[in-house]
Order: sequence, then C-alpha cells, then structure tokens
Amino acid sequence: MEKTILILTHSQDDCAKLVIDQLSSKGADLVRFNTNEFHSKVKAVMHLSGRGDFQGRYEFPDSVLPFSQVGVVWNRRIHEPELDYDLGNPELQAWMADEAEMAMNISFTMFTCPVINPWEINERLKFNKMIQMQRAASLGLEVPLSCITNNLSEIKEFWREAEEEVIFKKIRKGLFRFSNGETLLLHTSKIPREMMTEENLARMRFSPMFLQEHIPKRFDVRSVVVDEKVFSVTIDSQGVEEGKTDYRTAAVMGKLKEMPHKEIDLGEDVNKKLVAFSKSFGLTFSVIDLVITPDGRIVFLEDNPNGQWAWLEHMTGAPISEAFANTLIEFSQRSS
Repeated sequence: MEKTILILTHSQDDCAKLVIDQLSSKGADLVRFNTNEFHSKVKAVMHLSGRGDFQGRYEFPDSVLPFSQVGVVWNRRIHEPELDYDLGNPELQAWMADEAEMAMNISFTMFTCPVINPWEINERLKFNKMIQMQRAASLGLEVPLSCITNNLSEIKEFWREAEEEVIFKKIRKGLFRFSNGETLLLHTSKIPREMMTEENLARMRFSPMFLQEHIPKRFDVRSVVVDEKVFSVTIDSQGVEEGKTDYRTAAVMGKLKEMPHKEIDLGEDVNKKLVAFSKSFGLTFSVIDLVITPDGRIVFLEDNPNGQWAWLEHMTGAPISEAFANTLIEFSQRSS
C-alpha cells in the first residue's frame, strides 16, 4: 500500500510549493499541512490506550489522515496556529494559543516513520550556533573565533583577541516588535571602534552578546544538503554596500538581484564534510551558510535545518526541489 508524504509547512511557503509541484508531477500521494491553520481548520486526535498503544490522526476540511498512513514527514517550516476566535481577554487568548501550539508540537513527535528533519532536533539546533560550529570544526571545517558572554571584561578581551575586527550577531530572534507597532530587524553587523566606549559597554550588561571575528569575504555561499547531495550557490554580496557584512540586509532592502548568484562545486572534501555534519545531528536536510575568503579559504558560519532556498533555485536553476522530491519518495517507499 502506497504511503502518504506529509508536508508540515505554512500558507505562504514557496519552498514547499516547489517540492509539491515536483511530487505531483511524479504522481506521489501527498498532504500539505499548513500549520498556521491548526485548530482553526485542522484538528488532531491522539489516543493512548492503557497498554501504551497509540493511534493518531489529522482531520482536514476534506480528508482524514491517520498517522499510520504516513510514510515520511517533511518538517519544512512550522508556524504558530492562528486562532479563529477572540476571547476578549489577551492573557487567556495567549494561553489558548500556547496550548494549541503545544498540542500540535506533541503530534509531530509521535510519528514512527522517517521525519525530515525531526522536530526535536530542529528545535535543539536552529538557534545553537555554538554547537554547530564546534561540530563543524571537529569534522575539519574552518570556523570563526566566536564568543557568547554577558561578562563585560570578556567582551573587552574578545575585542583584543579578534584584533578589533568584530561582528555582532543575534542569539535567537532578529525581529523586535515595539508596542506601537514598529519593528526593528537585527542583522549581523560589524562593530566600529568608536562604539567600544565604556558607556556603550555598560549598555551591553542588559543582555548576553554573541560576538565573532570578522571574516573577510570574497563571496557568501549558501549550501543546501539533501541527504547525500550538496547544492551550493555563491552570492556576490561584496559589490553592494548593504550586503558586505550580511547579504540578508541587502536582500530585505530589495537588492537581492544586485548580488549575482552562481552555482559552485565546493569540492569533494568540503561536500563530504557538509553531509557528515548534517548526518552527525540526525539531519537529512540542512541549509548551511559559509564564506569564501579573498585567499580562497572556505569558512563555516551556521546551519539552519529548515532554512530558505527557493530563491536559489529561481536564480540559478539548481535542481534542489527535484532532489528533495526524490528523497521524500524514496523515504516513503521504504515505509510501505
């Protein structure tokens, strides 16, 4: 019996659409679960008997999917449920939303089929750049000198250790919403010498800081690991002022197309290390950011286990979605 490919995503996800189009063209049986519609449009039932026997199902508006029918789950990108009612009490509303999200997250851990990537592994890794860089270094990849600290004297010491070429990175959230509705987007930024005053250092006591040595760039690189395959694209960010430290800053400003993109083969040695890095954490899929320096060194920066890649395929033609569709079909067939 053919098993179903379950795709956990959200309503606005371009990456999911690319892969779904590939799967549909190959005649695969699939269900798209827009996780933002959980509770409002999608129901879950999870039942455990006194003997520990588990049964689960999702109830969609036009179908029912038993967990036992699922051959592989693609944990693409999960969004919080959007409640379709207003209780008139913000605190109670927030509590109900948290309960809905936790119930949904529990359901993701109850599949016995392969999951790409397991929810709990993604949650452990997606903001933990320290463990990522430590693992990458253990596999022979070069990583930047880095420091996370809330000790002011250590910040000063790191500044000297990195020879005053230091960047600031967010630890977790890069988007800050003010009560008046305005937003502040934090991208990786180089810290100028004039900011390293005692007055500014005193302000750093309010939050831990993630500091890293500044790595000179020739190109940014985004590598997409799909099982054993690696698709890498150079991003020529250094010709755009806003993209020199973090190309995403230029992209947000609408300058993505001003940074030429080109497929690149990083070589067998690096590709094997990227695949080994992903598999060492139990990942089938990774989106890894690297830098090629002016002297040709390849430096690992971070991995996002469910990062964005659709624009890479649109701009270069790299067959990422086809590779992903084939991987999902292969994994599902193993469960049939």
